[in-house]
Amino acid sequence: MKKIAMTSILLVFFVAGCSANGTTTEQKVDMTDEKTIISSSGKYTSLASSLGELENTSPIIVEVVKNDEKQTVTKESEQNTMPTEFYTMSGVTIKNIQKDDTHTLKISDKIKVMEDVATNVSIEGKKMTLTLDHYKKMEIGKSYYLYLRHSTSGDNYVLSNVFLSKYPVSKVPRNELFLAENNATRNLENMDYQDFYTDLYAKILHKNEALQQP
Repeated sequence: MKKIAMTSILLVFFVAGCSANGTTTEQKVDMTDEKTIISSSGKYTSLASSLGELENTSPIIVEVVKNDEKQTVTKESEQNTMPTEFYTMSGVTIKNIQKDDTHTLKISDKIKVMEDVATNVSIEGKKMTLTLDHYKKMEIGKSYYLYLRHSTSGDNYVLSNVFLSKYPVSKVPRNELFLAENNATRNLENMDYQDFYTDLYAKILHKNEALQQP
């Protein structure tokens, strides 16, 4: 991806789609370097600290394949440089159900899952990606393990523990799990959570491989 030079200092202020325990995330950042990805640090009331806690705090655990997506980007006015809200609503089909405390889902059901990321957002004539915690959205045609809960504000589902709640079914190297662009990404937070995510990912892959054995 080609790097884009930002010629002016922008004040970033955006609100993502509130996918972690109803938490709204706000972040202000001065941007002066080259980048096409802007990642803000989420402010969460709580996140799982182990695989067991991730499973216990997720009413729904499913394997899905992504079919389509619809992106929403909101600005307060035409004069606003940065969006005040952004998210992607991803349409997925359920392939397998590991847990469903709601007792409402079935294999082959199509549901909508909200992801706190938006791509190709026009900012001062440049195409940018906005995200939280370097979260990388699901790709159409690929399968994922998702840890979900039903949204309290719409007929869709949200990731129960935000970036800790989505894992590719096919093993993916660490450097492809999060958004990054040759050091052109603006780092706004501690990166230790990526180590924890990678550890959880290995455990989830191992557990699912064991479940599939006869």
